[in-house]
Amino acid sequence: MQFSARESARSLLTAAVSGLVSDGVIPAAPASVPVESPKRPEHGDFASNVALSLAKAAGRPPRAVAEAIVARLSVGGQAPLSEATIAGPGFINLRFSNAFWQGALGQVLAAGTDWGRRPPGGEPGQGGALPRVLLEYLSANPTGPMHVAHGRHAAVGDTLARLLRFAGYPVTCEFYVNDAGNQVQMLALSVWARYMEAVGEADPSVPAVPFPENGYKGAYIRDFGRELLAIDGRKWVAPQPPAGDDLGAIRQFAIDRSLGLIRATLDRFGVVFDVWQSERALHDSGEVAETLRALDAAGFIDRHDDAVWLRTTALWGDDKDRVVVKSDGLPTYLLADIAYHLKKLAGGYQELCDIWGADHHGHIARMRAALKAFGHSPEVLRVILIQTVSLLRNGEEVKMGKRAGEFVTLDDVIDEVGRDATRYFYLMRRHDTPLEFDLDLAKRQSMDNPVFYVQYAHARCCAILRRARELGAPELALTPEVAARLDLAEEIGILKRLCDFPDFVADAAAAREPHRLTTYLHELASDFQSYYTRLQKVHGDTVLPQERQRTGDWHAGWDWQKTAARLHWIQAVATVMRGALAILGVSAPEAMARNDQKEDAE
Repeated sequence: MQFSARESARSLLTAAVSGLVSDGVIPAAPASVPVESPKRPEHGDFASNVALSLAKAAGRPPRAVAEAIVARLSVGGQAPLSEATIAGPGFINLRFSNAFWQGALGQVLAAGTDWGRRPPGGEPGQGGALPRVLLEYLSANPTGPMHVAHGRHAAVGDTLARLLRFAGYPVTCEFYVNDAGNQVQMLALSVWARYMEAVGEADPSVPAVPFPENGYKGAYIRDFGRELLAIDGRKWVAPQPPAGDDLGAIRQFAIDRSLGLIRATLDRFGVVFDVWQSERALHDSGEVAETLRALDAAGFIDRHDDAVWLRTTALWGDDKDRVVVKSDGLPTYLLADIAYHLKKLAGGYQELCDIWGADHHGHIARMRAALKAFGHSPEVLRVILIQTVSLLRNGEEVKMGKRAGEFVTLDDVIDEVGRDATRYFYLMRRHDTPLEFDLDLAKRQSMDNPVFYVQYAHARCCAILRRARELGAPELALTPEVAARLDLAEEIGILKRLCDFPDFVADAAAAREPHRLTTYLHELASDFQSYYTRLQKVHGDTVLPQERQRTGDWHAGWDWQKTAARLHWIQAVATVMRGALAILGVSAPEAMARNDQKEDAE
C-alpha cells in the first residue's frame, strides 16, 4: 500500500479506539474512523469527530471519549505524533512530527511520477473494489470542426479519464457519434448545395440551387462540396436535392469528413477514445426497436396524439411524459439514447459517467427513469454538466454561431495559445461554472499567466538541480540525518503538500473533479516560489552558494548536507509537479524564461 498521511492518522486513531473496545470503555469500533484535514492549519494536520459518534454507545460525554482516545495515543519522542489535542465538544486534532514528514520524502522520490498512483481496481482496505467506469464525453455532432465549447468538454473528459486511471479506476472512454437525425440530414443538404455551387463555378450553365434555410454555412462545408465534386464528378447534379440512398451517400461522405476533422483535432489535443459508437448502428442493429418493444411490454408506453410516449412521470416524477416515436414514425433521440445506455450496461460497467452540456440537465431524470424501467439502479448513471465558455480577446467577448459559419474552432485556439495553455485554462474552473477563456492572458509569458506560473516553478526546480551539477555538489544519499536538515517551516509545509498528493488524487477522482489539480499545482507553485524568495530575504540563506560566496576554499566550507537535503526536496517538488501536469495532459518544461526576467537558477 502506498504512503498516505491521512491513512496513517486513521490507523493511529483506529488502534486507540480498538484498545478502548478491549478495555470495555466502548462496546464496538466503527467500520472506519473518520479523518479529515482541518480548515485551519493551526489546528493540526488531521482532525476526527470519532468521539462524537461513539459517545452515545459508550454512555459518556463526547469530550470524555475523546480524552480516553487521546490518552492511548503516543505523542512526542520517537512517535510519529508531536501533538494530540481536543477541541470543542470532542474533536480530536492530530499533528505529526517533522521527522514523520521528513521520513516520507524518500518515498516520494522512490515513486517518481507514479507518486499517488493506485493499482487498477483499488487497494485492499481502501473502501473495496473501485467500479468499472464507462466515461462518455464530448460526443460532438459530426457536422463540422470542434469549436471552443467542445474544447472544454474534451479537456474535462480526457483529464477525468487520466485522473480516474491514476487513482486506480478501470475506465473506458467512449465517443457517441450522433450520425442519425435531422442535424446530419441538414449537413448532407448543406454539402450538396455547396457541391452544386462548385459545379456551377466550373459550368455556368448549371442552374443555381437555394442554400438550405437552416444549413451549415462554415467554410468547411464549401471545402466538403468541392471535395465531393473532385471525387464523384457530376454524379449528384440535379435541380432538386437528392433523397433516399443518394442523400444517404452524401450524408455518409459528410459525416466521415467531419469525423476526420474531429479526430485530427483530438489528436493535436492529446485526447484518445477507446470506442466510437455510432447512433445509426444502434438503429440498424435493431437495438432501438427492441428497446421500444421491451418498454411497451413492461407497461411504460402510452400512445396518443399519433405519437408514442414514455411514461417518465410515473417512473421518475418527470413534469410530463416524453415522446419516443414522433407522429411521422421516426424515433426520437431519447429512445436511441436509452438503447445506447442499455448497451453500455450490458458491457458489465458499474458506473456510466456521462459529460453533457448544462442545457441537457432535464435529460438526466428521463434517462434515469428509463434505466429504472429496465431494473437498473438510477444511480448507476452519473452525469457531469459542463457550463458555457466565453472566449475573450482584448477584453471583448468573441461572438460565435456555428450554423452562420462564424465560430472559432478549437484548432484556432490551439494555434494561438498552444496545447498546454488551452488544456490548462479549460480546467481552471469547476465544470459547472461558466468559464471566461482569456486568449491574451493564455499567450502571456509572465507570472500572471496561471499555466506559465506553474510551468515556470517546475523549470526553476530543474534549473537549480542543473546548477548543482555544474557546481559539483556532492550527491549525498537521503539518510534520516540529511532529511532532518529540512527544518524550516516552509520546507515542512511543502513536504506536507507533497505527502498529501496521494490522498488528494483519490479525493479528486472520487468527486469526479479534475479541476482540483490546477488548484493543487498553483498552490504548490506558489508555496515554492514564496519559499525561494523568503529563503534569502527572511532566512538569509540560499540553496546553492552564490558567486560572491565562492571564494577561497568555499567548496570545503559549504554546508553540503543541508544543500543535499534541499536538492532531494526540490527534486520531489519537481517530480510531483510533473506527475500532476501529466494527468492534466500538460507538459513540464525543464527550461523557460519570463518576458521580463531571465531564468534564475540560484
